[in-house]
Amino acid sequence: MTTSFVDAFAVASYGDPVHRMRRVIPAVGCAVSAHALVDRDVLLWVQRSATTVLVLDDTGLDLVQSVSVRPNQVVFRAGDCPDSIRRALHHGITRFIVSRQEHVDHLAECAQRTTFVYLAPGLPTVSRARRIVVVGLHGDIDPDGTSVDWADAAERALCRTAQARTLGTPAHRIVLSRSADTVVPFSVDRLDSIVHAVDEALRQGCSRWRLARPAVTIAVL
Repeated sequence: MTTSFVDAFAVASYGDPVHRMRRVIPAVGCAVSAHALVDRDVLLWVQRSATTVLVLDDTGLDLVQSVSVRPNQVVFRAGDCPDSIRRALHHGITRFIVSRQEHVDHLAECAQRTTFVYLAPGLPTVSRARRIVVVGLHGDIDPDGTSVDWADAAERALCRTAQARTLGTPAHRIVLSRSADTVVPFSVDRLDSIVHAVDEALRQGCSRWRLARPAVTIAVL
């Protein structure tokens, strides 16, 4: 990683990225990719701030285990291998991004405690399963996506929230992240533009679909 996350954000004159984003969206959450934790400054910042870590593959799972990131900070994206889901559960992770009903079935089969899931695009609802609680929606944005693309992803997630409500699966949270496991931080101007665009999309979408404003987490790295 050639650009330090801390150099890009935390040491800058305006301070921590979370504080900057919360000037626009007061309760916004912040997330980073697990692969960014190879940078010691990122790791220390994540540990100090209890920032959410998105784990997108087995390598990322190995990394969060090796650097002792707390399981309650991790959101794991379920993939094609059931063993990865079992590993994540064994590590104590309870939050998952699921894109197929099979993921929910594996969680229901293996989980020993309540598990909280975010529905990926294309999965508007899931069949009821024991110990599975749907808490929100996940939206992917292209790594080079503009602020308009981030706003569109937020609006689509709100639309899916409205659909999920009518199907009996209420969801109150949205997680937005880049589709690739990138470790390149946003520039200051780009971060500001994205947060303002997401805020406006949430405002308009909640009015359009008569929804309570959901909690939103934005992956900045």
